[in-house]
Amino acid sequence: MNEVEKKLQEFKIWYDAELPYHDDSIGFFCKLISTIPKVEMVKGRTKRYEECIGKFTRKYLPFIDPQENNFMVSDYLTDLVGIRAVCFYAEEVYDIRRGLRRYFKELEISDKSSQLEKTDDKFGYKSLHLQLVLKRGLKGIDDAEKFRDLQFELQIRTVIQDAWSILDHKIKYKKSIPQNIKRRVNRLSALFEIADEEFSNIQRVISKEELKINARLKKGGQIETRKILDVFRFLFIALKYFPDYDFVEHKVDGFVQEILMLKSDFTEGAFNEALQGNLPYVNTLEKSINQQLNPYTKIRYCLYKSDAERFKSMLSGHQQGVFDDLR
Repeated sequence: MNEVEKKLQEFKIWYDAELPYHDDSIGFFCKLISTIPKVEMVKGRTKRYEECIGKFTRKYLPFIDPQENNFMVSDYLTDLVGIRAVCFYAEEVYDIRRGLRRYFKELEISDKSSQLEKTDDKFGYKSLHLQLVLKRGLKGIDDAEKFRDLQFELQIRTVIQDAWSILDHKIKYKKSIPQNIKRRVNRLSALFEIADEEFSNIQRVISKEELKINARLKKGGQIETRKILDVFRFLFIALKYFPDYDFVEHKVDGFVQEILMLKSDFTEGAFNEALQGNLPYVNTLEKSINQQLNPYTKIRYCLYKSDAERFKSMLSGHQQGVFDDLR
């Protein structure tokens, strides 16, 4: 048995003995990282023994002096424990990195996104790779002492980067393939990159529109009477009458669609008139039936009162009856 074979055998014994400890660390690190703001999903794995040997023999063994016998295979495998954190938007990757500094010390960083962006003809696997270890003296965190010396690799990706990474690993023979197939893979990779950027761009535009709503409300902005209603114009009007209510995004989206399906040219001005002219009556109705109505229901009643024929489907038969009986 030569020296390399001996070292590989020693590593196998060490790997099997330490496997339960490494597997336990996955749950600990995933739980801790999931508390970082903007992290939507965390997964982890311990690198399989065969993967470890493959990486060592391919990447490190060729550069070790054949006469060297004072080394351990495990010292070269700093990603034995790997964690993956997923967020929605590209800009959140660095927010997460900043949040991690509360618990972890960075030992090494590899920004594959920045590396790819410096090229003009390459697309593909993008993420931020961090080599981390727990900070000393963490208080109130169970098992922090147990895993304080364990280095691990954390990859931070967006959902789209993560999806491409998974699909990319399913594509066989990516390097030595005919040029026409390689071109198709590159085109697909570029589409994922464009989608990731557009997803972030759309979110930024939406955030700006939400800020505009707040600015219009604070400044007492004029109602744009002829503009077709959309979620932002709905919120501008609705928050004037219900300033303390938390209008949840997906509910607002569906509610506005319901209105526009009944009247596609319904405007911001018409919506304001429906609330301004009918909300006092609906508030009186609320008192008479001795039942607290949420803003959505009040808006439904206001629309019904403004145009019963067009908006009757926005109320149930029972609600229509209650309303009509009190007229």
